[in-house]
Amino acid sequence: MAPYIPQNYLPNLKKYKYQAIDKSLISRYVLASYWNQLVRIFPLWMAANMVTLLGALHVIAAMVLNQIYAADLREECPSWVYFAYAACVWIYGSFDAVDGKQARRTGTASPLGELFDHGCDSLVVSLIMLLYASVCQLGETWWTVALVFFALTNFYMSTMEEYHTHVLFLGYFSGPVEGILCFTLAALASGVWGPGFWATDLVQLLPAPLAAQLPSLTLAHSVVVGMGVALVPTVYASFKNIARARREQQRSVGAAFADAVPFTASISSVVVWLWESPEIRTQHLVLFLGFVGFAFSYIVGRVIVAHVTGAPFPKLNRMHIPIFLGTANALAPRLGLTKIFAGPNEVVLIWICLFYTGAQYAHFALEVIDTICSYLDINCLTIKHKKTD
Repeated sequence: MAPYIPQNYLPNLKKYKYQAIDKSLISRYVLASYWNQLVRIFPLWMAANMVTLLGALHVIAAMVLNQIYAADLREECPSWVYFAYAACVWIYGSFDAVDGKQARRTGTASPLGELFDHGCDSLVVSLIMLLYASVCQLGETWWTVALVFFALTNFYMSTMEEYHTHVLFLGYFSGPVEGILCFTLAALASGVWGPGFWATDLVQLLPAPLAAQLPSLTLAHSVVVGMGVALVPTVYASFKNIARARREQQRSVGAAFADAVPFTASISSVVVWLWESPEIRTQHLVLFLGFVGFAFSYIVGRVIVAHVTGAPFPKLNRMHIPIFLGTANALAPRLGLTKIFAGPNEVVLIWICLFYTGAQYAHFALEVIDTICSYLDINCLTIKHKKTD
């Protein structure tokens, strides 16, 4: 098996410098002071990656609660569960915001930190969207699928943009700040008023003559529609920034835009799979999106590794195999072929995909961490070399 980081790209790790632009007004004028105070609770012997990991574990804990109380994303939970969701995701967002500050405090900033941070983010983004679906009682529906895929698309485009521009750009509304804040407020609202609050039909609040001309739109559905609408200018801005950077580099704009094709093909394939297998979407959606989440994290992880090492942009990889094969299996009857994994056996296929993608992602993460730690002479979750004044 070829190494995830070829030897000739390792020297670029020492040349890498993290750059970011954050235009969020909430970050600048509301949360900056809170983050500056929060980072002080972490001792100087604690590694920044440990802060990142502890934050991500809170989201996983919230997801465990969800599977206990509302595995179908529609059951009403006790109020304290929604408050726990809010607390866990807020803690995750807060720790995610200060892990870089902790790295600078301890003098341990490195390319591994960005990789570890974005790797954890890519793993939990789909989980947070599933929690959002549970908070709003969207259930195992196309609304939940859209919610997750909008978030994954935004994350992928941000990562692709960073690869080509060498800058992480966070706009006036971004997932790590405003997205976390919106989720926290949504979970608190469900805890206070109950999740039935999200079933409010916004159209019925309009004047009767106008309401009669419009389709029903609940508050929960408006969240998904809002995300979809907001995604359009976000994706446009990413492509615009990529085009500008490529022209400045005197490189092909079309070749850079083509890097979005494998991701688009993957998302499209997953949608086709769910369309052709409605019982998976309505009865096993969380399991299905768990496998998709691992595959997405691996695909994004490969892009981040390429970014910090200056390697070529990764195209198709082994994580696309279960996606395309599963889609082919779902499409088989339309082509006059026998569906190999049909009925209950298709659930078995999803479990196989989940174990395959989970194991592959774990191998990738551990191998890359070991390679970078060995080359830079650092540890991942502890501080090997203390900061010297």
